[in-house]
Amino acid sequence: MRDHAMKQSVLALVLLSMLAASAVSCGGSASGTTETGTAAKETETAPVTEAVTEDPALRDSLPEADLGGAPFRMTIFGTDLNRPQTYVDAQDGNIVNDAVYSKIRTVEERFNTDIVLTEMSYLEENHVSALKQAILAGDDSTDLAQGHDVNMANAAMEGLFINALDIPHLDFSKPWWPAATRESMTVAGQMYMMFNNIGYNNLAQTRVMYFNKNLMKELDFEFPYQMVYDGTWTLDAMNEMTAQAYRDLNGNGEIDNADQFGYVSMPYYYGIFEPFRVEPYRKDADGNLYYEVYLERTTQVVEKMYDMIFGEGGYLYPSKDSDYQDQVLNLFCEDRSLFFYGPMENAVKNFSSANDLSYGILPMPKLDASEDGYYGAAFDRPFVVPTTAEGNLDNIGLIIEALNAEGYKQVFPAYYEIAMKTRYADQTDDAKMIDIVHDNVIISFTYIHDNYTSVYGKMLWELFNASNPSKDVASWCAKNELSQTKRVEKLMQFFEKQKN
Repeated sequence: MRDHAMKQSVLALVLLSMLAASAVSCGGSASGTTETGTAAKETETAPVTEAVTEDPALRDSLPEADLGGAPFRMTIFGTDLNRPQTYVDAQDGNIVNDAVYSKIRTVEERFNTDIVLTEMSYLEENHVSALKQAILAGDDSTDLAQGHDVNMANAAMEGLFINALDIPHLDFSKPWWPAATRESMTVAGQMYMMFNNIGYNNLAQTRVMYFNKNLMKELDFEFPYQMVYDGTWTLDAMNEMTAQAYRDLNGNGEIDNADQFGYVSMPYYYGIFEPFRVEPYRKDADGNLYYEVYLERTTQVVEKMYDMIFGEGGYLYPSKDSDYQDQVLNLFCEDRSLFFYGPMENAVKNFSSANDLSYGILPMPKLDASEDGYYGAAFDRPFVVPTTAEGNLDNIGLIIEALNAEGYKQVFPAYYEIAMKTRYADQTDDAKMIDIVHDNVIISFTYIHDNYTSVYGKMLWELFNASNPSKDVASWCAKNELSQTKRVEKLMQFFEKQKN
């Protein structure tokens, strides 16, 4: 097992480094915020941290092998912004880019293989249909594919991918396989999507609660770090701060986007429920799926979030405004929002180069101080192995494990090197906060497999974005119980069928 110090150096400070990797300022475009961009160019090169790679826990258990120059074909659906998270074919002086390049070259040289992208990789973003057509036609044109989470999940339920638990050489005891996520994605001994460190999208899409230090000082609040350490950082504690932060800056007597707020929410609600562990697509003792909403607990979460958004100090930016993403980010950057909940990529793309902005990082608050810890929500672009590649699983597993290990050992330390050269290096509390979040990061089975119809994917959109916002969880769940039960039964039927 890795000790706490090692996890902080490889995980927390890796994430912390993303805070300074961008040259995009506040007020820049936030388009595509559900996908991550590449780190901004860092002209100074830096060595990979050797101390990490020498640790015995980071040695893989792969055998020696020579693949005779055979290609390893990767299909990466996405854009020119997120594709380099996983694959680049040239160095450019950017520390992160060059670490990704080194990851690829190291595996190629070690196993005498040629890692290449397929033509499908350059189709429209999330064009999973092309992969499905190829598999159904028996076209063995890719060994490993990566794409949008929900699209890939839907394709997985068509029986198009290999059970990752049956692929040779994958050592799930290693730190480059996130344990909680693997557990979440496994049903009845089957896992068709892999979330790991071949790419770094997971880091960028980990949700945190940002707070504005300038406003904290102005309002005479203590930074909440100690509350997190003491276990008292709760939704009620955050609501108390939020309610005291509102100021009618333009003096018109109305709440509008020219004012100052405690919490500003975009009209979508990614990652709200995961930290509170209210997963409605549950598993029994045998690992089989069933549907049941934690009604009391889910209601408590919704009521507290409702008070935060619609109570004194809160603001829901109207969805009718097409630029709401940019505007909400600008409110935080302009010291007019005390809190903002979003992915780490916002720090990379929007916050870090804003000279006047001073911000900190916290986990999503707990529902109650008596709970055992803080949890973080994350999203990722999963990897899958098509059924057409079944005849070559030994080599495929070898390269997957090697890429995963090298991504963990080389790309993460590259982020670390950047972090140590920035003004964020001495923000030890923020590093510890990131460590806390990442120690308990959750990728939700419910969200990925619900096709946007569950409590996680749909409820808050319908309740909070209505013309008359509501917190009536019980009515929403009653109305949707039959369709959700059928959805989970359909999923379980697939897993049962695959066992036979």
